Amino acid sequence: MRRINPPDLEALINSLAEAVLLVDARGSVRFINKTGEEFFGKGQQEIIGRELGDLYPGAGGISSLARKAIRELRSFSVRDAEAKINGIARADIDICPYMVDGKCRGAVLSVRENLSIADREDPSFDSLVYLLGTIAHEIKNPLGGIKGAAQLLKERLLRIGRGSPPGEDVREYLDLIIRETDRLNTVLQNYLTMSRRPVLQQLNIHEVIEKAILIMDLSLKNGKIVVQRMYDPSLPRVTGDGGKLLQVFLNITKNALEAMPHGGTLEIRTRPSGEHMVQNGQMRRWAVVSVRDTGKGIPKNEMQKIFLPFYTGKKKGTGLGLALSKKIIKDHEGFIRVERPPSGTGTVFHIYIPFVG
Repeated sequence: MRRINPPDLEALINSLAEAVLLVDARGSVRFINKTGEEFFGKGQQEIIGRELGDLYPGAGGISSLARKAIRELRSFSVRDAEAKINGIARADIDICPYMVDGKCRGAVLSVRENLSIADREDPSFDSLVYLLGTIAHEIKNPLGGIKGAAQLLKERLLRIGRGSPPGEDVREYLDLIIRETDRLNTVLQNYLTMSRRPVLQQLNIHEVIEKAILIMDLSLKNGKIVVQRMYDPSLPRVTGDGGKLLQVFLNITKNALEAMPHGGTLEIRTRPSGEHMVQNGQMRRWAVVSVRDTGKGIPKNEMQKIFLPFYTGKKKGTGLGLALSKKIIKDHEGFIRVERPPSGTGTVFHIYIPFVG
């Protein structure tokens, strides 16, 4: 294969959609591509030779991590960094040592706007309209059932008043009213839970997970599910609302069990995140809880829809469990990532929860 000459290499780097910077051991910028100039809203003359901390507020933690990458010859990832530059609020940054002839000459930073975080905020008016429409739809259905059952019950009671004997249909009408009322209450209760802010405190995340497994114990036994715990005992405490996080793990564990009706393996793994985040100039990391099942998996075309309110592939599902879980984790300044394992079997949910700051 023909080697790329320097002019072609520079043209290649300038064509990238990500901002690429080269910094030295002092954190001074030695190179920046065209996307980087657009990212910072400055020309090369204004950037080359300056320190990262001078380019935008809150870059002190990034500079420290770049120096650490050079010193320890390690790569780092920063997610959801506060950027607040040139109209960009947040960014994802990958940092790796820059090696020439076996010697480290600096660190390469790859910076991109965090669009996934923006998507999780759901700021668009269309999303609000969709949400209101689905709430109205879900409330309308049980109300219609209650009204219809009440009308039939009224007619039946009038016939009883005229001397007709009461029949089994009276019990059926009453059961329908109670069932639909319970369904309506569940919908509204889920939305009340969504709107309540979490009460944060220091938690041992393993204790919350174990409580969820204990609650689901009957389902685990009946479904012949094997539970594999792969906990990191050195994991620091997280910041969270124990009750709300329990609900998240119950929702995701329940989905995993339902994906394995004939039995299988439920694997729960904990670890510190490889990614970092920067908040108020401080470097923070997440605890990651990965819940994996060995079911048939989520179809590829549904992966982007599963967190939508009321979207469900189950006959008796409400479609609120994952939407509620996503909202709870977002309120904890974390996020949920879902993927299919390379084997193509089952599903893995990765739940990111911040460590105590």
